[in-house]
Amino acid sequence: MCRLSSPFLCIIALLFIMNFHPSVAQVLPTGFSRVRIVTGINNPTAMAFAPTSDGRVFVTEQAGKLRVIKNNVLLPTPALSLTVSSPGERGLTGIILDPDFLVNRYVYLYYCLPNGANNRISRFTFTGDIIDPTSEVVILNLDPLGSATIHNSGCMRFYNGKLFVAVGENSVGANAQNLDKNLGKLLRINADGSIPEGNPFTTGSTQRRSVWAYGLRNPFTFDIQQSTGKIYINDVGGSKWEEISDATVGGRNFGWPAVEGNGTNPAYVNPIFAYAHGVGDGIGCAITGGAFYNPQTSNYPAQYIGKYFFQDFCTHWINYLDINANGTVTRRSFGTGIGNNTVGLNISPDGNLHYLDRGLGTLYKITYNANGAPAIATQPAPASVSAGQPASFTVVATGNSLRYQWQKNNVNITGATAATYTITNAQQADAGNYRVIVSNTVGSVTSANALLTVTAFNNPPVAQITAPANGNLYSGGEVISFSGTATDTEDGVLPASAFTWLAVFHHDTHSHDGPPIATGVKAGSYPIATVGEVSDNVFYRIYLVVKDSQGLSDSTFVDLLPRKSTITVASEPSGLQITLDGQPAVAPFSDLGVEGVERVIGPVSPQNMAGQTFEFDRWAHGGPATQTIITPVDDVTYTAMYRVTATGVLREPENPVTTEAGLTYYYYEGVWNALPDFTSLTIVKSGPIASVNLWPKNRDDDYAFKWSGYINIPADGEWTFYTASDEGSQLLIGDNVVVNNDGLHTTREVSGKVGLKRGKHAFSVTFFERLNTASIAVRWAGPGVSKQVIGSTAFYRIPTTAAPTASRFSAENVDEETTGVYPNPARAELNVEVVASLGDVIDISLVNIHGQAVKASQFQAQRSGTNILTTGVEELSDGIYQVIVQTPTGTRRTKILVRR
Repeated sequence: MCRLSSPFLCIIALLFIMNFHPSVAQVLPTGFSRVRIVTGINNPTAMAFAPTSDGRVFVTEQAGKLRVIKNNVLLPTPALSLTVSSPGERGLTGIILDPDFLVNRYVYLYYCLPNGANNRISRFTFTGDIIDPTSEVVILNLDPLGSATIHNSGCMRFYNGKLFVAVGENSVGANAQNLDKNLGKLLRINADGSIPEGNPFTTGSTQRRSVWAYGLRNPFTFDIQQSTGKIYINDVGGSKWEEISDATVGGRNFGWPAVEGNGTNPAYVNPIFAYAHGVGDGIGCAITGGAFYNPQTSNYPAQYIGKYFFQDFCTHWINYLDINANGTVTRRSFGTGIGNNTVGLNISPDGNLHYLDRGLGTLYKITYNANGAPAIATQPAPASVSAGQPASFTVVATGNSLRYQWQKNNVNITGATAATYTITNAQQADAGNYRVIVSNTVGSVTSANALLTVTAFNNPPVAQITAPANGNLYSGGEVISFSGTATDTEDGVLPASAFTWLAVFHHDTHSHDGPPIATGVKAGSYPIATVGEVSDNVFYRIYLVVKDSQGLSDSTFVDLLPRKSTITVASEPSGLQITLDGQPAVAPFSDLGVEGVERVIGPVSPQNMAGQTFEFDRWAHGGPATQTIITPVDDVTYTAMYRVTATGVLREPENPVTTEAGLTYYYYEGVWNALPDFTSLTIVKSGPIASVNLWPKNRDDDYAFKWSGYINIPADGEWTFYTASDEGSQLLIGDNVVVNNDGLHTTREVSGKVGLKRGKHAFSVTFFERLNTASIAVRWAGPGVSKQVIGSTAFYRIPTTAAPTASRFSAENVDEETTGVYPNPARAELNVEVVASLGDVIDISLVNIHGQAVKASQFQAQRSGTNILTTGVEELSDGIYQVIVQTPTGTRRTKILVRR
């Protein structure tokens, strides 16, 4: 339970506690100290400094307020209160002052419209410490947002009068590569929103012409070194790497979603530095701030001038990059334990690093004290507690080797010698003024008095969540109903006005917090997002915070766990690359995800494998090439079908010595829902046929054909083949599938490409018929040949009876005729179709062109009729061989080509 004097502070404390990372002590280099400037900022997102002569600091709150810090005091009245959409990472997220702010008082804000339709950049004008909302001038409306509430960005910087803007890809990886969308980009525009000269893309859509850099996931912040124009982007990564990328040169593509971290594709620019996910200094979960250290004035040691400082959201450190003259990048540690969920690292005109602690709603600065004399950076704050509650006073001081002595009413308190003094159980006698003397060998300083007020004892309230139950399961798109009760000893049953609800989304080692999801209600509902984080390592934590009439709070929470299922992505043929959520991987691969969450699958096309080029043909389940799928309740497999296309290397023809017109058909009967394994089937009948057609069939349904022989290619080049069939079919050149039109379907035409040399190439078509209409048509197109049905004059087969030829084979020519042998050419195995009686002994020999028997195998027929016998040829050299098949009834022979 959490019992603090403010519901907001209670919420912040809860967010601190739920952080997975261990709490570590603050460590900075000698002479440096962290100084708290102000607290009480609700979910800060970004800040901007007015010029030195003005001195103000402006901080944006996610829920839409622009706060002003003046003379180190947070003004109670916001400068501006915008109505925004602020779930997830949306809201008021960016601010930059006009370069001529002292003259025109212009400030530029980046925020999400109240309806969540899109993010907007607008210019407003200050009058004193207030902005008139009617002064808004819309500079740019960004592209429409999807339902995801993350990856919005909003950081802005001016350089040479041009406005640079970082925009997230809204959790849709494809946006980052689409130059006609400004999502996932770094933009460069004029201050009025128009397109300046000098951008890398000079034609096309307005979005394209505004792009400076692209291929970004969530460029949360970036900075520009004003003296050099160097631009470093801090891109929050996915599951592996956080990146700092150099966008000084326009037009660079940083590769998301195809690559995260460093890659090998020359089309993408690698980051200059990337750090991995984990816990510890130099590793983390999200890079949320970065700035070049080139202030107008500074008392920092000279070694830090020009360095690039950056921070991580989860692991509470600040590091910097040291880049030498030859470009070598070295990461160096600067500070650890510096805050909780820090954002907005920036440098003030006076040369101090500043950052926002989102978890505690605090603005900090880091100062340097060269002589080490003690100084009070943050005075102890007054406190008011009820009897029995703890009370604490804390001082933040700078200097070397500091000692502390707390006093009550100017009298030393025994043992109170730390920066924080805590009374664990305050009573009326503890009321009074508290201060601390800070000293070292150089001198001492005394803090201001902080008054402790102790009121009458007050029991804290008790909060209870009645729904949902802890451990309940959820799916994407589901609406979760919540309800709760609260009682207090003094107040009785607390009213709805005492209730505040939060939903915190946890992913891996960090969480995505945001404004309350409901206030002033005892029950409500919360929709679970269907887009955004696709990891399965997630859960939601629902908090209820209640406050009694005297200001004490209590809280409780329940965890909602995801329902999960596995998506498997496969390719045909296996081993090709497919993308899941924009990330390429070799299929087949599986990914566990949350049911109901949207995923995006897509092909990589064309691509090379085993010396061939493959083009995406279709998804086995249908739909467009790149499509959004919903993670289903049950495990599912999605298969991408590819076809072979030309590679630039043309296939050599077999050019058999003796041929005759036509093909050989093989007819089978059975019931199938896809093309069967023909080697395992019994041939019903076979014979010569002029072309690919169905006339030899014995019945109208439940049969299959294989047509094989050679096709005469009239000219070198790329040839496209088509099969239009009802049901499934495939077309092969040699043993390579060129057209894959398999499956149960009505008449459908599918094509494939292959590079072929002029001559006769081994050719086969397979087909099966299940029910209803049956049809098969085979067409081609190539050099000098428009798309048309392949005529019978293009087909050839080995004659069933041929006279002895003058080949160099010396084996005896007995009953020479073709036997069914495939594939031809063969690579690893050779299948031989032999008609025999059950138990017959069958000898198969392979003879090379010199007449030498190089392979001999003996088999026994396992059935009466056609037997399919397999013998290996992988040990043979490439070349032409004669296959001799001897059975009790005679000898058969044919020629094959072995080629790998």
